[in-house]
Amino acid sequence: MFLALSTTSFAAEQKERISDMKHMADGMGLIMNGLLYNYLDNINAGVRYIQEGVQSIKQKGDLKSYLPADTAYAHKFGEKSLRRIMEYSNELDEAMKAKDYDGALESASLLMRQCNSCHSRVRGW
Repeated sequence: MFLALSTTSFAAEQKERISDMKHMADGMGLIMNGLLYNYLDNINAGVRYIQEGVQSIKQKGDLKSYLPADTAYAHKFGEKSLRRIMEYSNELDEAMKAKDYDGALESASLLMRQCNSCHSRVRGW
């Protein structure tokens, strides 16, 4: 009985984690599409998706329990990554409002690098 509840809990946590990551990946896709084709609404929506994903992860509490068990040791790195993702997404938003397109591209690049950095560490890519 305990094993069944534990397995169900793990599956639910994994489903939430995948949902959060998919939401953020969708945001990056919108940002890239918006930057390539000058769709400002896509950039704004992408920033919002990413920030919603970060907030969803933070609301779950302890990042150590959110991460897969075999990479839970990286929770401090993950917390730092979340802070940087918020910082870079805010910078992107501010650059777009200021019509600083070079700055927006730089912020988007930093944002993508931060996402990849966390994934490579947590997923062992």
